[in-house]
Amino acid sequence: LNRSRREAEETTLMPTLHSSSMGEMGMPKSSPRSYGSFIEESLVKNVRRSNNISHVTPSNSPPASFLSKTPFHPRSKHHFSDESRDDSNHSYDCVGRLGMHRSTLSFFDHQSGEITISFNQIMDEGLFETFVKDKSGCHFLQENFPEEGSIPRYRLFELLEMKEEGLEGLGFFEELCKDVFANFFVQKMIEKSTPNEQIQIAMWIGKSMFSLCMNRYSCRVIQKVIEHLPDTMTIPLVNELRNGDLVMLTVDQNANHVVQKIFHSFDLSYWSFIITDLLDANFFFVVENKYGCRVIQLAIESLAESKNDLFEYSRIPELGRREKLLAQIMEKLVENCERLSSNEFANYVIQHVITADCLAVYRDIIIEKCLLCHLLSLSQEKFASHVVEKALEHASSAMLTEMMDELFDGYVPHSATKKDAIDILLFHQYGNYVVQRMFIICSSKTEYRLDDGIRGSWMLRLQERINRSTGQLMKYSSGKKILDML
Repeated sequence: LNRSRREAEETTLMPTLHSSSMGEMGMPKSSPRSYGSFIEESLVKNVRRSNNISHVTPSNSPPASFLSKTPFHPRSKHHFSDESRDDSNHSYDCVGRLGMHRSTLSFFDHQSGEITISFNQIMDEGLFETFVKDKSGCHFLQENFPEEGSIPRYRLFELLEMKEEGLEGLGFFEELCKDVFANFFVQKMIEKSTPNEQIQIAMWIGKSMFSLCMNRYSCRVIQKVIEHLPDTMTIPLVNELRNGDLVMLTVDQNANHVVQKIFHSFDLSYWSFIITDLLDANFFFVVENKYGCRVIQLAIESLAESKNDLFEYSRIPELGRREKLLAQIMEKLVENCERLSSNEFANYVIQHVITADCLAVYRDIIIEKCLLCHLLSLSQEKFASHVVEKALEHASSAMLTEMMDELFDGYVPHSATKKDAIDILLFHQYGNYVVQRMFIICSSKTEYRLDDGIRGSWMLRLQERINRSTGQLMKYSSGKKILDML
């Protein structure tokens, strides 16, 4: 259906779930010439400003959505912010930053605009931290990443190890992972790492796994680690999350992408503890959350994957665990379906259950226990009306017949106006979309669920109601849409 009117009223969009939201890991190239000019201009501006400006805050735009299928959910006006987090890289000292640039001016050819220093010289001059935390400098380090077995490669890991051991509190590697630019170099390092280097990287990550998942930049690093390091190293890292707040992990705007990556990358036995924890407490807090609803939806998809894909003798125990966890989730959804259908974010989870063919059993249960006898009221709600439409579109033949019968004859007409459910929904800002869906079903010549006789009789009844109200419908854009369909 063309929902332009409803979307204009809601000023919101439906989110798409899934599973990796790492975005583009490569750094955009910057012009070396413009970079050299930027340094000189910044030095002049810094002198003029003196101490008036002490901090520069990087852009708060979130990392590119992972699961490409599941972007940021904009339907809510209550956006989460991680400004309150103790993230030293969300703001940094402008004077100190420009002081670093000043020390590197001699390594830029202002005629060609190119960096004239080698990776080895950067290490010799002690400028690694200066370069890796700078946009163009980090890009230069990535392009000139030392080859395996080379002396610069050895010196790089030696430097990281030395700085890691010399710091208390926030480790140097963690600091790089959380930096707006340095995180890209860390990702490059992970991609190019040897088995011995991977052991070292996994050890550094393990020191602050939970904190790294929660940060907007380092969450990308964690996803890159899951992609490139072997299971023998990443599974212990996933187990580190057991010691943290799993509910917070699933509703955080950054960490939820890591959780989804875990669901996609590992067998159930390695992440079932997350589902168990959510079922034990705060399930509704998660499923009704902007980010948590994605995690629950992906968990359902992962648990309901085709049994044929799992039917191996060695995986029979896992199949049993999947069915048990899925049944526990579905029990909570069915028992609270009406509440969840009306929720701004949880309604997408209910819609997913209704539309997924592998969950057909639960679809019929939801329609029978939740939607039937409440179709008129739910059809007039902003979010639940979407659920009713999906139910009409995907219900079995028996359930569809019951739903249509209820909408046509299930409600007593108003004693004074004589208006019944169809009359009310025709002029309702959300209910009219349910009527449009009914019209599409009745007029479809390819509708396999209905006998032609039944479909024809429903069509005649709809036409009669619409023709009776033509004058009034012409006053509304939604009414004109219905008349155009007729």
